[in-house]
Amino acid sequence: MLKKMLLAGVIFGMWTLPVSGKDLKVLMVGNSFSVCVGVYLPSIVNSSPKHSLELTSAYIGGCTLKKHADNLKKAETDPDFKPYKITFWTSKPPLKARKFYDGNVNELLKKNQYDVVTIQQGSPLSWDYTTYQPFAAELIEYIRKHQPKAEIVIQQTWAYRCDHPALQPQPKAIWEFDQTGMYKRIRDSYKKLAEAEKLRVIPMGDAVQLFRKYTPVKFQPSNEDFKYPNVPSYAGEVVGRSTWKNHSKSGIMQLSTDRFHLNPDGNYLQACLWFAFLYDESARKIKFVPKTMKPELKELLQKCAQEALDKYVQVKK
Repeated sequence: MLKKMLLAGVIFGMWTLPVSGKDLKVLMVGNSFSVCVGVYLPSIVNSSPKHSLELTSAYIGGCTLKKHADNLKKAETDPDFKPYKITFWTSKPPLKARKFYDGNVNELLKKNQYDVVTIQQGSPLSWDYTTYQPFAAELIEYIRKHQPKAEIVIQQTWAYRCDHPALQPQPKAIWEFDQTGMYKRIRDSYKKLAEAEKLRVIPMGDAVQLFRKYTPVKFQPSNEDFKYPNVPSYAGEVVGRSTWKNHSKSGIMQLSTDRFHLNPDGNYLQACLWFAFLYDESARKIKFVPKTMKPELKELLQKCAQEALDKYVQVKK
């Protein structure tokens, strides 16, 4: 009887042991499609007390894999070459970006120890795998040399909003494919890179496409002539938004429309996916929610993040 009681106690203890937390230091070598992770990820990690995060972004707008590789080479011979905007966040209050300064990736990799380093292609070239190599391999080799303990991870980027000029039908089209065509090419390109370099992927492009599939409100581009301060709705999309900007000294306000960056809903989707990927936690259990976000939208975004991660087949090392 005593043995049975002891055994039952051991089993009960195994069932009730808390999941061990992760203290992660993450470096993003990227562009505007990565720096936006900092909007909500620190707050999400903060809402899960057993985990912690130190997140660093090395940012150049639109930076391609070729430019990253070229910058590494130049900074090796000229340490004063500092083309990146370096931003640092932690999951501890006040949860805002801090330590803004100019720097280079070389210095970050040599002076710090990271658990994860993420890379990605610049979005205008993300659909064309011929632009990935040999530059991705050069970047990965350099990271591995200076961060042998870190896992290098690829963030899969996303297809532009359907009304982006590059995706419009002929004869005006810049590219000869639509949003779905862009997505499929992006997915194939990142898959090839992952297979070639044996790296895991954060399937953000998949998560965006799942949202476009599941959202009950389908996005509709507007041709209305909006007057300040009114703006077009981005309901049904996680990519793109419109804002009023003062583009002249005359004080005249002009409506500016972005059709390729994530909007606030997209930033939350991205952060949910990154959290689930980095911490091996279900996106559906995330506690932090932006104050203005409705419960049904939160549930849909968390669902898309988790489904994208669950369905993505990672390469075997």
